[in-house]
Amino acid sequence: MLDHYTRFYDLVCRFQVPYVVFNDHLPHRSLAAGKKPPRLTGQALKSGRNPQEHLRLLAEMHSRSSEVPAALQGLARRLQARETLLGSHDDADAAADALARGLGAIVSEFPETEAAAEAAATTQRSVVLGAPNVVRGGSHNGNVSAADMARRKLCCALASDYHYPSLRFAALALAEDIGLTRAWGLISSGPARILGLSDRGALEIGMRGDFVVLDPDSQRVMATFAKGRPSYLTGAVAERFL
Repeated sequence: MLDHYTRFYDLVCRFQVPYVVFNDHLPHRSLAAGKKPPRLTGQALKSGRNPQEHLRLLAEMHSRSSEVPAALQGLARRLQARETLLGSHDDADAAADALARGLGAIVSEFPETEAAAEAAATTQRSVVLGAPNVVRGGSHNGNVSAADMARRKLCCALASDYHYPSLRFAALALAEDIGLTRAWGLISSGPARILGLSDRGALEIGMRGDFVVLDPDSQRVMATFAKGRPSYLTGAVAERFL
């Protein structure tokens, strides 16, 4: 999306965007071979284009691949100058991790392989994986196991990945192997540390007071508090308050 870099940077500045992630989801292999990429029709309709127009756009973007590295370096430098946190998404291997590091991306979102996760962790990049990956017992598309990476201390945080209840389910599932404190940290103190949110992520004096209350038997959420104020109450907890 080379033609959008300038406008994108202006929008980051205008809306004070604190975190930017680089990723490339173009089906380069199919496009290079002149083949129809998988899931083309569905993606086209989702984007509001007919499949032919969408394929033309993908091919045009693919044809400009050689221009991307220099442009990306320039954009990354401008973002770093305004102290924007940078990350990369879906790194496939150690080489992709090295490329992201060269851009100043200190967060590695959803590395696809064990090699990519290991490379990121070795170079002090923060690895974020998907909570649904833990809940399902593995990746839905054959990528690295988030649970395995957490057990090996290669995962710093879990993301909901569009399914918000999975955060709690994943932490509780991992608690059986790595203990509740460390497992819950993957959805509380870990994300807060990565994003530089020093006022939350732990139950300490002076912090925001964001926390949940779980039933010890059913593990259901009985209450949630935001900035120390109740935002959800149910069951016995609600009775005690009301």
